[in-house]
Amino acid sequence: MAERADRLAGCLARALAERPVLCDLISAQDAVLERNVSPQVAVQYKRAAIANAQALAGRVAAHLPELGAEGAFRFIAGTIMVTGAVWAHAHPSAAMLAAYEQDPSPAALRLDFTTTLRETLEVLLARAARA
Repeated sequence: MAERADRLAGCLARALAERPVLCDLISAQDAVLERNVSPQVAVQYKRAAIANAQALAGRVAAHLPELGAEGAFRFIAGTIMVTGAVWAHAHPSAAMLAAYEQDPSPAALRLDFTTTLRETLEVLLARAARA
């Protein structure tokens, strides 16, 4: 399973890297997009998000059936959360880029999006397989 899981992690990381607008939206989801909305809009949005995550989890489970439906869903939920965090760190603001030029030592925290996401998804899949 490890080889198939690693291939899936790489495929997902590359697919997300090719969709920067989606990654921007994912990274802004909790902090920006889910603020100041009515309860009705929030419920409608979350129901749609769950349905989309379940559909993606079904595709994951088709390739890694040993995860089961619950493990695949947890993996997809984790993928969404991690994508937002890694995207934000891999794409620093103009102010942070200027700070890195002034003092390169903090730039060690700047991440390569695709590599970091792939490695993190590999860990999530390994954990989901054990659950």
